This record gives sequence, structure tokens and C-alpha cells, in this order.
Amino acid sequence: MKVVFAGGGTGGHLMAGLSIAQEISSRFPDTDIVFFGTNKKNESGFIEKSGYEFKQIKACKLTSFIRLPVFVFISLIGIIHSIINIIRIKPDIIVGLGGYGSVSPVIAAYIIGVPIVLIEQNVIPGGANLIMARWVDAILCHWEDTTKRFKKAHSISVTGIPVRKNVIKSEIEINNNPFGLAYQKKTLLIMGGSQGAQAINKVILQSVPKLKTLIPDLQIIHFSGKHGYKEIKATYDNIGIKSFVSEFFDDIGIAYGLSDVVICRAGANTVAEITAVGIPAIFIPYPYATDNHQYWNAYELARMGGALIIKQDELKPEKIVELVSNLLTNDEKLNNMKKINSSLSKPFAAAKVVEKICQILEKKKTKNEPYFTKLLSGNK
Repeated sequence: MKVVFAGGGTGGHLMAGLSIAQEISSRFPDTDIVFFGTNKKNESGFIEKSGYEFKQIKACKLTSFIRLPVFVFISLIGIIHSIINIIRIKPDIIVGLGGYGSVSPVIAAYIIGVPIVLIEQNVIPGGANLIMARWVDAILCHWEDTTKRFKKAHSISVTGIPVRKNVIKSEIEINNNPFGLAYQKKTLLIMGGSQGAQAINKVILQSVPKLKTLIPDLQIIHFSGKHGYKEIKATYDNIGIKSFVSEFFDDIGIAYGLSDVVICRAGANTVAEITAVGIPAIFIPYPYATDNHQYWNAYELARMGGALIIKQDELKPEKIVELVSNLLTNDEKLNNMKKINSSLSKPFAAAKVVEKICQILEKKKTKNEPYFTKLLSGNK
């Protein structure tokens, strides 16, 4: 079997693809898997580090009508480039992961006749996925509410968004954490994300003196992003807060397992991970995300009672202090939020996605519909 994953523009789209790819590889070791992505920094390295082949496809995001001619031109190049690569690879199926990097490969697959599965990771579907929904064999999503928004879909299922295998950690792994922090003490995890981390970092630094007063034994794990590491580390050291500060940390599962509350953005993968581990969250949705999808991702957990939301334009130190201190001094509230988030977990998401892929391929065989290889040879 040969599978192409197409997506990119943000790391979150590719993370879900990697989780699915790992599940396919574990069940079908002989499968050839190739990722199509954009020229965005680190995408190729991220995929190739995981052991999969990566092909860069021309793509750009439509940010305004003024840029429409550029978008159309680059997209046409991307479609032609995708067609050439698909013909060379001869995949059995293409999995669209979302993001502007998925558009050209999915259109190319539709033109050629390769089966297509779309993964919709957000509560509010992206515009491209809504348009492409009528062309694909199946759409797989994380939220029940998402199914109502695809009016033209042939098939839509709620499978959940697969999370990285290193997200779930055992108690032994958590106790032997590399952060130098105690498992028994109240721990706050802060993740700014790749976009807009500085807005969160700034307010957190203004909040920690008061938090230290209210919660004397507070510990903090802070993934700062590219900017602000030295200032954040120095601030915690000067105030006397036990902390671990890093620009980025790959083994996120240990950080989740050690922490009592997480402050973070609300990308689809982050939300799926939070439900997988059951950690209470304070979401600060990235306000410039397309269709405000981070807010609606956060809202799904908040309306159930597993999370709180602070809009970025309302982000103030006083608000952070109020919410964090109220949670970390109320074990009953924390435990209730953990139970709610855990109940929303979809632990078998990767397996369900792979099963759906297998069903589509089997259906094509049963109906004797033309496979890609048959199309190339002219035998229909």
C-alpha cells in the first residue's frame, strides 16, 4: 500500500498526519508513506526526522483579494507539481490534513482519480475543506458539531484527532521527569505555541510575583517559544519560583503528566492532547487564526466545564492571577475538570482513521472502481 499525506502551513496539521502514519506503519509495515508539505521552515525536517519522505509542493495562503492573482498562479503550479509527484508515486489513497498546503495535492488527486480522505481537525471547518468536501470519499473529524457544517459531504465520521504516542505517560515516567520538579507540588504549564507566544509570555511575567505570594510552593514549566527565554528564566530565578524554562520540549507528555493546569493556545491538536491526558486548561485562543477557529475549539471544552477562556484582548495579569490561583487552590474544581476532559478523550482515534482508510480502499476494490494504477495503464 502507498499513502500520501498532504498538509501544512502550521505544525499542528502535520502532527495529526504523523500519528496516523505511525498507526499505518505499525499495522502495515510494508506501506510506503510520503508527506506533501509547504516550504514553511522546519516542515521537511520535522517529517524526515520521523522517518518519512517529504516532498515540497508550491503553496500559499490567500490573505486578501489583492493577492488573489498570486494565490491562483502559485496554486496552479502546486497542482501541476502535485500531479507529477502523484503519477510518480502511484498512491492508493491521499489523506488531506488541512491547512493551505493540502489544497493543491487534494485537487490534483481528484483530477487523477485517487481516493481522498480529509481530516478536519477544528470545530469550524476551513473554507478549503468545505469546498473540497463534495469531491472526497470521506471526511473524518474530531467534534460532533463539525458534522453539521459539511452539507455536501458524501461520508463524514467522528473519529477524533490522533495525538502523538508520547503524550500519554506512565506515573513512573512522570516521577522520573527531566525538569527537576516535584510531582507533589502544584505545577503550572505554560505553552505559548509557535504563533503569538510573546503576548502570553509578557502577561505571565507580570503575574508571577502575585502568584508566588498566593501559592508559595508553585512550580512552573514554561515553553517560551523562540523569544524571551533568558528574560523568563531570569524572572523566575529572581522571584524564587522553582521552574523549567525551554524554547521547545519534544516529550510533551511528561510535562502534561506533571502539571495541574495548562495555559496555552487552542489549536486542534493541543485541544485533543488536553482531553487525552485530562489536564484542566486556561485557553488563550490565537485571535488571528482563520475563522477564529481556536476560539471555537476552546469553546467546546469550556462549555463542558473542562476549560476556561481568556480572549487575547482581555489578557491581563490580574485575570491570570485570579483564574490560576482559584484553580490551584481548589482541588475539587481541578478534579472535576480533569474528569470532564478525560471523558471527552478519543484514545483510539488513530486506529479508527486507519480503519476508515482501509474501508474506503476495500470499497473501491469491491465496486471494481478504477484504481489509480488502472487509470495510468488505461484499464478501467
